[in-house]
Amino acid sequence: MPGAPAGLPLLLQGGEMADKTLILVTGMHRSGTSVLTRVLNLLGAEVGQDLLQAQAEINARGFWEHQELVAINEALLARLDRKWFDFQPLPDDCWNAPAMQEQQTRARHFLSGTFAHTNLAVLKDPRLCLTLPFWQQAAEAEGWRPLVVLALRAPWEVSASLCRRDPIDPVSADLLWLRYSADSERNSRTLIRAGLDYGALLEDWRPVVAHLGKALDIAWPVPPDEAAARIDAEIDPGLRHQRSRFEGEAMSVAGLAARAYQLLQQEPMDTEGLDALWNEYESLLSRCDAMGFGLTRCNRRLFEVNNTLQALGEDHGKALETIAGKDRDLARLSRELEYSRGIVEERDEQLQRMAAELEHACAVVEERDRQLQERQDELHRLRKVRLHPSVKLAVRLFSLEDE
Repeated sequence: MPGAPAGLPLLLQGGEMADKTLILVTGMHRSGTSVLTRVLNLLGAEVGQDLLQAQAEINARGFWEHQELVAINEALLARLDRKWFDFQPLPDDCWNAPAMQEQQTRARHFLSGTFAHTNLAVLKDPRLCLTLPFWQQAAEAEGWRPLVVLALRAPWEVSASLCRRDPIDPVSADLLWLRYSADSERNSRTLIRAGLDYGALLEDWRPVVAHLGKALDIAWPVPPDEAAARIDAEIDPGLRHQRSRFEGEAMSVAGLAARAYQLLQQEPMDTEGLDALWNEYESLLSRCDAMGFGLTRCNRRLFEVNNTLQALGEDHGKALETIAGKDRDLARLSRELEYSRGIVEERDEQLQRMAAELEHACAVVEERDRQLQERQDELHRLRKVRLHPSVKLAVRLFSLEDE
């Protein structure tokens, strides 16, 4: 394979030798780049901290993509008026344009800041297939030795998986697979690189890891035997949902992709054969310029509509969550209200009993007041009575007899 001789460090500008290794994982979307990157991470290659969140229906075990890497790649493609799903070729010598210098500075700061304390790192984003020359330049400027792993998966499986995930048709999926594969293969020829098949990785990762270490001249910081249990836990063959076989009567674009897949699996790669095939692919696009750009615009519109629908779906989901939250609050308030009503009813009963008791007590008090008044009136009356003279005489005589 063309490139720097294996086992020798990269000679940087000024004669300095690179002592840091940066593995760039390239591969079309849905090609197993996530699980591959996780395996390399478990073998000791740093991935950074600010990673994309896992998505249950897409990559349940995580993407292992750094958010800043994806953001820079998106910015690069936007400056070239491209999206990740555009299969039209990028402009010649686009990475040396003055407009790219700002992003080059951003990329170098990202590398120096994210991997300041490691000598072995790995970056993964399918867009690296398109932006590989840009990142090679940034890595070498920061003293890194860039290596490339070409992640391969059968294009018919990629197409099935991609069409399941995104609003895209099989022909566009095959054209995209060819674009990503062509750009990553051609742009990595000056670098030490190794190919890796997704199916082989899932079937038995151990010989694949051994082959990568030898081809890239890397001694893994964490020996494979020590990482085996964790790697076994990460690799789930059940996540490979698409296992279709290539059909001979498929359309010419699919046939072209199948031929490219066969050539990419050879070791060493037949670069002359690949050049002939890539030229056939580019010629196909150039002969169908109007149709190709029309299909590209159609894909863009489909993704815009799909993104709008997803946004509406998210808004609808948030609205449903809000309604559900309000329903829960309403149910809670209803329970509290019912409880309060019970307390109020109990208090009302207590008040009624106390009112009746108070009324009875008031009646008793009134009766006692009446009786007391009668006694007071009687006493008052008796005090005012004048005794008859005969009574007074009798009282006097009674008193004398006692003497």
